Amino acid sequence: MSIIKAAERCLARRGYYSCTTSDIAAEAGITEPVLYQHFRDKADLVESMRNAAVEDISKYVTRRVLRKSTPLEGLREAAEAIFDYTVRHRSKMRAYYYSIPELGSGGLRKSPVQRLHRLHEAVSYMLEEAQRQGTVKKDLEVANFAWSFISLVEIIYIANALGLEVPFRDKGEYMDLIERLLATVKVTG
Repeated sequence: MSIIKAAERCLARRGYYSCTTSDIAAEAGITEPVLYQHFRDKADLVESMRNAAVEDISKYVTRRVLRKSTPLEGLREAAEAIFDYTVRHRSKMRAYYYSIPELGSGGLRKSPVQRLHRLHEAVSYMLEEAQRQGTVKKDLEVANFAWSFISLVEIIYIANALGLEVPFRDKGEYMDLIERLLATVKVTG
């Protein structure tokens, strides 16, 4: 098992403080000195784990979004892809989520914020493109709407990461809410 996968499993089960580098090494089937040949410390390992998780979900969502022909279809697909990914990779998402608050200082704390800002840029770009195509209202406050869209998607991410009941009865109800949100900005007529 890779060291990153071992870290994901350990962090998902035990959280950042309870999961030691010794635990991660044992989970990976290596010694702690071997772990330190690859990573400076636990924070370095967790940063690598989180970067790999962000890269993985980004690729997954991008592949699905690129299959859509309009920006609004792309946003809908992005919301659904994030739902599907977080359900399918709940343990990875839990490890990612649990590592956030414990890393109170340094560059790691910036990682979730950077992820949200990159997501905001992508959603804003798609909305601006839809405005250029005439499918989204010209007077839409793109930045504000993008944050609203992201907030709804983040509820799913956090609920699935923590193994909580999703605040919707099922995926269909969630996607209906996404559709209703997107309908508020569509040009009609």
